[in-house]
Amino acid sequence: MKIYDPNSPLFSLHIPKCGGTSLLRIWRWWFWPWRVVHHERKKAGPPPSNIKVSGAMCVHGHFNLLHQAGILQFYPQADQFVTFLRDPFDRYLSLWHFLPKMARDRGDTGWAERQPDFATRLQGYARANAAGRNFPSTVWFFPQRPDVADIAAQMDKSFVFVGIMERYQESLDALAIALGKRRINVPHLNRSPRENDYEEWRPFYRKHFAEEYAIYEAALRRNDELLRRYR
Repeated sequence: MKIYDPNSPLFSLHIPKCGGTSLLRIWRWWFWPWRVVHHERKKAGPPPSNIKVSGAMCVHGHFNLLHQAGILQFYPQADQFVTFLRDPFDRYLSLWHFLPKMARDRGDTGWAERQPDFATRLQGYARANAAGRNFPSTVWFFPQRPDVADIAAQMDKSFVFVGIMERYQESLDALAIALGKRRINVPHLNRSPRENDYEEWRPFYRKHFAEEYAIYEAALRRNDELLRRYR
């Protein structure tokens, strides 16, 4: 994996429900708010060409290749990345609980009431995944499509750090050393309440979303190495 170059901008890929809201606050502490770009694409249409960022800056946001909003479409110069991953089924559970909350927060109570039951939603998601239409899947948040560049190889070539949500504080401490920053205790932001236990669906998820588990396991191995390197 890459060694951080403080003279070049750092690009933080926020995979939903992997601690990215907390990480944004940390970027602002480490880089100062005026050196952090929170990338939020609010309007439809083609991306602007080559948004300018300079060294000693950090860009953080959601980038999704299936939404035609991959990071290299906005920042073709990007060449050093950070991201955090999470057990895929646990991440799906967090999304399941979060989406109705987000709908209610924006005043769309009808959407929350129309949401299908857990089994129906997950089985529909599995069908979408088999058809290559699974927009929320981890595979689409990396710089390049997995059929263009193997994601584990992308980590090795272009990533300064890969963190693990289940080891968030440990990962954050190692990331601080990797970037030459001071250690910070994790602020827990954007948590979603949990009302039910769907543990019996974990084997189903692992079977139908094997590519997400392959990415997560590759990230675990690299995180093991990073935690040893940056003690």
